[in-house]
Amino acid sequence: MPLPKPPEDSGYSPVHADELARAHGATEADLAEAKAFGEDLTKHHAWGLPFNGYANAAGYGYVQEPTLAVAQDGWDSHEAFERLSVGAQIAVVYHSLERGHDIDRESARNFLKHEHGIIIHGNQPY
Repeated sequence: MPLPKPPEDSGYSPVHADELARAHGATEADLAEAKAFGEDLTKHHAWGLPFNGYANAAGYGYVQEPTLAVAQDGWDSHEAFERLSVGAQIAVVYHSLERGHDIDRESARNFLKHEHGIIIHGNQPY
């Protein structure tokens, strides 16, 4: 199976994602932790995986399914995500909204909604 393609730029900047994360309580330490996790996602070709736990269940809608987050090299991105601080998790998820993969955007919306009560509608700019 081929590795996922690198994400395309959606037009949103990482600075904007950081501002949104700060608005929801992320500290500078959380942002540094999130940046390191993002580098791990890139290293393991895992940006397209549902690392925050939410995945599309074959047309049944998004469900909590962390077992789909294991990269081809065996790295468990969900397990690593769970070890992050809450602020770092929020920052990583906001950064996934700026990435180019739909799975990142949709799972991010579900994570923010179900874990933190932050609702982002459809194609609404975050």
